[in-house]
Amino acid sequence: MKKTYSKIIALAFLALITLRCTDLDEKLYSDVLKDNFYQTESEIVAAVAPAYGDLRGISGDTWDLNSHSTDQTIIPTRGRHWYDGGHWQRIHEHTWTSETPQMNNAWNYAFGRINKANQLLFQLGSLSNINPQLKDQFVTELKIIRSFGYYHAIDFFGNVPIVDKFDLPAGFKPSNETDFATGRKKAFDFAVKDITDNIGNLSRNVNTSTYGRFHKWAAYALLAKYYINSQVWTGVSRWDDVITACDSIIKSGKFKLETDYFANFIAKNEGSKENIFVIPYDEVKTEWGLTWFFMGHHMATQRKYNTTWTPWNGFCALPSHYKTFDPNDKRRLGWITGKQYSSAGELLKCTEESAPNPLEYTVDFGNIYDPNDQAIYDHRNAREFNGARFVKYAIGALPGWGMGNDIAVYRYADILLLKAEAIMRKNGGVATQAAVDLVNQVRARSISDNPYTIQTLTLDALLKERSWEFYYEGMRRNDLVRYNKFVRGNWEFYNRSSESDNRNVFPIPQSQINSNSNLKQNPGY
Repeated sequence: MKKTYSKIIALAFLALITLRCTDLDEKLYSDVLKDNFYQTESEIVAAVAPAYGDLRGISGDTWDLNSHSTDQTIIPTRGRHWYDGGHWQRIHEHTWTSETPQMNNAWNYAFGRINKANQLLFQLGSLSNINPQLKDQFVTELKIIRSFGYYHAIDFFGNVPIVDKFDLPAGFKPSNETDFATGRKKAFDFAVKDITDNIGNLSRNVNTSTYGRFHKWAAYALLAKYYINSQVWTGVSRWDDVITACDSIIKSGKFKLETDYFANFIAKNEGSKENIFVIPYDEVKTEWGLTWFFMGHHMATQRKYNTTWTPWNGFCALPSHYKTFDPNDKRRLGWITGKQYSSAGELLKCTEESAPNPLEYTVDFGNIYDPNDQAIYDHRNAREFNGARFVKYAIGALPGWGMGNDIAVYRYADILLLKAEAIMRKNGGVATQAAVDLVNQVRARSISDNPYTIQTLTLDALLKERSWEFYYEGMRRNDLVRYNKFVRGNWEFYNRSSESDNRNVFPIPQSQINSNSNLKQNPGY
């Protein structure tokens, strides 16, 4: 019975559709309708599946804010494209406000997951005619999903309300704490307790029945992420707890580094032995779910990849990020530059202000077709061909608007580097041989030159290694904040030298405050 339902729910997850442009501005604290209770085992499967399916919204503004506000990627204004009210410019400049729409979308993603988990926990708690083991299994997973939602809420907004019930009085409006630090720590403690109280009940299996679900090892990865951020989020370091969580995964023997770095990101990457927790997508069933190809590539490359629809020529690498890679580092191949050709070998052409010149992706922002052009090209004024483009997630058949690659949320490489970081921080920021061996294990598959030593592996070096290993994997902003490198960053195009530390968190969206006067805005906003 258990095996049958595991297979059913895995298929149900893949069948769900989450749109990239879905309106995430849902009503977050409403009551469940009394006639919507699920009374059978098959209905429980149908009920729980959306909690996982809705995780696909992570590839929208939550992912964008984690990268485009950093030293890695950018969505520049390209002529008549991508101005979008100046919001992307402000994200790069760190001049966002509580009215910036991406903030509200990210808030709704986090609390949408929290609310969905609470709703289903309430429904499951109301049932008496189901297999208790099956019920406990899904209750446990839902609490981990709730902690996953809180991870993003705490990371982005800090002082967020704790909501652990769905059957709340009409008109209930949750409140956060008057003191920012107190509120962030309470939310942290609540979410971590949810994980530690339930992790022992999760499945130890890593197979098709647990693919895309929170098994025990995925929960340990989430827990390690909480602990590595504890010093910033709560003021209390938890380095030994990071090491213990990472060791639980390492000693399980369930995961290993793929020999080929890019095996984790191929169009059909379900076979990766390195990916610990993924969010599944499908190029047909989740058509609008993963649009990274369309977000980043030039319109003319429709003929290169033979897509049904035309891409939008949006995000690209910041020049400084691309230039930090050693030329021999295989990971740099996740960015492409140079002249672009159709699948038939024809040179593609620019189609906007630079037409009909050849389409050539340039690392630097400038006008290679006019040496006399004195214009300044940056995040506010870019040419259609400026910027290396993202191919780390392989571009497969695209019959619709979405890619079929599954997003690797937690990888074994991250666990190894998190353990190394915790060892170093516990040792006053100084490397030990154990930390060096962990980092070199990850680095060696992509570049054989210059392995680290105890003398050369500093925390700054480790942060650079994380940049090369995890670019556009939804963690760069968090890494920079943890290393105290996010505010006043000196990457291209904008002077942040006078930026306040308050910018290490985003503002609580004004639309949320307008609808809930119990929410206190974060300091500095």
